[in-house]
Amino acid sequence: MLNEDRSILSRQVAASEAVVSYGEHPDQIAEVWPGSAEAPLVVVLHGGFWQHRYDRAHCRGLAAELATLGATVVLLEYRRVGGGGGWPTTFDDVRVGLRRFVQHHPRASRRVVVGHSAGGHLGLWAAATEPTPVVDAVVGLAPVADLAAMARTFGDGENPVCDLLGGTPQSHPDRYDLADPCRLGSPHAAVHLMHGTADTVVPVEQSRSYGRHHGGTDVTELPCGHFELIDPRSTAFATVRAAVEDQLRPVAPTARSRPW
Repeated sequence: MLNEDRSILSRQVAASEAVVSYGEHPDQIAEVWPGSAEAPLVVVLHGGFWQHRYDRAHCRGLAAELATLGATVVLLEYRRVGGGGGWPTTFDDVRVGLRRFVQHHPRASRRVVVGHSAGGHLGLWAAATEPTPVVDAVVGLAPVADLAAMARTFGDGENPVCDLLGGTPQSHPDRYDLADPCRLGSPHAAVHLMHGTADTVVPVEQSRSYGRHHGGTDVTELPCGHFELIDPRSTAFATVRAAVEDQLRPVAPTARSRPW
């Protein structure tokens, strides 16, 4: 992890002037970069291993850049471990937030979730548990896609996965069954994963594992680390931007589309 460029975590990017609450807790808020009524809706879920000390600020540059694609962009905050989050609160916030903003943008041409790291995990969880049209597509950027495997990677020391779910896969198998994208059923949305082969924070094997569990998933591997995927200044970001733009284009309904 020492070789990773982490400058994006401390870079100052202006917040959106539009801040909307979707609940009573201080972390149940979102910053919004508004587009037209018919513009596609992009909900950005930030990472930080679900921990309270990491908030949405480091993904403002990502959100602002995606807004230049003509989308309405929502940078969703949610309760995290150490600040009232964990199981099931973090998941409840993402579900409520997603549904609230979809309801507030009924004419959006497309509904896409872009999640990085732990936010990528939450996006994949939403893809499997929320039917269309709540989520049409998920772009996962270096996602924690296999919770059980990630829990084993951390081991007996500090273990953010166990902190999120309150224990190990052995002590709480029911929670992992409900939260682990590799244990959940097929996603109800198109999924495109992007992962750096030099990622030392979330191993690229996480996305590969998801691809094995859910055949047909688009997995793009890039020669970069963990944070370049959300850094508009990086060489990898052009590929990320193009992938999101591709998901914003309306597509014909498929057989797996389900009514909300």
